[in-house]
Amino acid sequence: MRKGYEERYLIMILSSVMNQKTTPEPMRQLDWEKMFRLADFHHVAHVVHYGILGLNEIIPQSIRRRFFEKYLEAVYRTDRLRKAEKQLRSLMEKEKINCFFVDYAENVKSYPIEEMCCQEYIEMGSDKKGTGLIANKLRIRDFVEKPLEDEGFLYYRIPGIKVFFYNYNIFLSKPMRKFYKNLLGTIPRKEGFKHVREMGPNDQYLFYMCRLTDSYAKGEISLNQMIDFWFFYKRYAEEFSWKYIYDRLKKLKIEAFAEKMEYLVLRWFGTGAGVGAEFAEVYDAMESYILSKGEEGREISSQYLPLIKTVADCYARNRRAEEFKRLLEWAFPDRGYMETIYPELEKASALLPLFWLFRLGRYGLRICYHRLWETYLLKPISNLRQRFSRLPIIKDIIVKLAASQEEDDNIETSEAEETDIRDSEQDKDDDKETAEILK
Repeated sequence: MRKGYEERYLIMILSSVMNQKTTPEPMRQLDWEKMFRLADFHHVAHVVHYGILGLNEIIPQSIRRRFFEKYLEAVYRTDRLRKAEKQLRSLMEKEKINCFFVDYAENVKSYPIEEMCCQEYIEMGSDKKGTGLIANKLRIRDFVEKPLEDEGFLYYRIPGIKVFFYNYNIFLSKPMRKFYKNLLGTIPRKEGFKHVREMGPNDQYLFYMCRLTDSYAKGEISLNQMIDFWFFYKRYAEEFSWKYIYDRLKKLKIEAFAEKMEYLVLRWFGTGAGVGAEFAEVYDAMESYILSKGEEGREISSQYLPLIKTVADCYARNRRAEEFKRLLEWAFPDRGYMETIYPELEKASALLPLFWLFRLGRYGLRICYHRLWETYLLKPISNLRQRFSRLPIIKDIIVKLAASQEEDDNIETSEAEETDIRDSEQDKDDDKETAEILK
C-alpha cells in the first residue's frame, strides 16, 4: 500500500496529541472526509479532535462536528464504564466467577486526559463455564448481545455501556491459549476479592502483546489498540522484568514479531527513532498492513509472523466447511420444503429419507440427460455446421445467397418507395378535387 498523505498526517496528529505537542500544519491540502473515515475506522476520531482544535487549516464545519461528536461519546463513555466496571466486579465476586479484568479505571489514568482513552468497553476474561455464567447475568440485567466474528462475546446496554468477555478461544495459536489458561489460574487475586484476579505489569504486557499479535495475524488490528498499549508501556516500562518477559515471549514464539511491534509503536508515538535501510521495507509493510487492516503488506508481514499463514489456512478451512454445510442443506432440505414438492409426505413423514433419495435421483437423471443431449446431439451438429461452413463451395453459396438477399431487399425498398410516391401524388389529386367540389 502506498500510504497517502492523509495516512501519514493521521499518525502525525496522534503522536502530537499523545506527547502533548502542537500539531504541525499540513504541508498540502487534505481530504478531510477521508481523514475522518480513516480515524473512525481505527476508533481514534475522538483523539484526532484534540489535534485539530488549533489548526489554521480550513476544515469543513460538518467534518469538525463529526469529530466533536466522537469526542463527546468518549467524554460520556469514560465515567459510565468506570462505574459499570466497579459494579460488574462486585457481581462477579458475588456469583463466584473466576475471572480477570483489563482494568479500565487504571488504564484511564495512564492518559494525559482521561477522555483520550481508546478502550471502548469493559474487558474481562474467564473460562468456558465462566463466560456462560457472565452471559446469563448480563442478559438478566438488560444487556443485549451484539454478534461478533471473533471468539468473544460483546454485550451492550443503553446508554452506551459495552462489555467484552472471552475465554481461551480468543487466541488462535496453541501457545497463546496455554498462556491464557495458566494466566487465569496463576495471577494473584485482586485485593479484597476471592474470585476476581488482577494482572501485574509483566503479565499485562504479555497479554497485551498476545492480543496485538493475534489481532495483527487476523488483520483486525487498529490504531486504538496500539495507543492503549503505548500508554500502558510508557507508564510501567521501569517496572517490567524484561528477562521474565523475553523468556515468556520465546515460549509463545512471538519474540521476533513482538520486538518489531514494540519498535513500531515507539517509532510512531514515542521517540520517533529512525530505522536502518535494511529494515525500512519491513516497517513500511507493517504500517501498510495496520492502516489497511490486513489488506496490504501481508507477504512481508507473514515472514516475521507465521501465524498470519495459519489464520489464512483456518479461514480457508472454515470456507470449505461452510460450502459443505450449504451442500448438505441443498441435498437434504427440511421437511416443510419437501412437503411443498411432495404433498404425500404430509401423511407419511417417516418416508422423508426415501423422498430425499428420490429427489436426488431425479436431479441426477436430469443432469445426465442434459449432458448426453449436449455431448451426443448438440455438439456433433455444431461441429458439422462448422466443417460445412469452411468448405469453399458452401462459402460461395452463402456469399451468393447473401448477395441475392441484399438485391431482393433493395428491390423491395425501391418498390416501396415508388408506391409511397404514387400514393402521395394520388392524395394530392384527391385534395384538389375535394377543393373544387367545395368551391
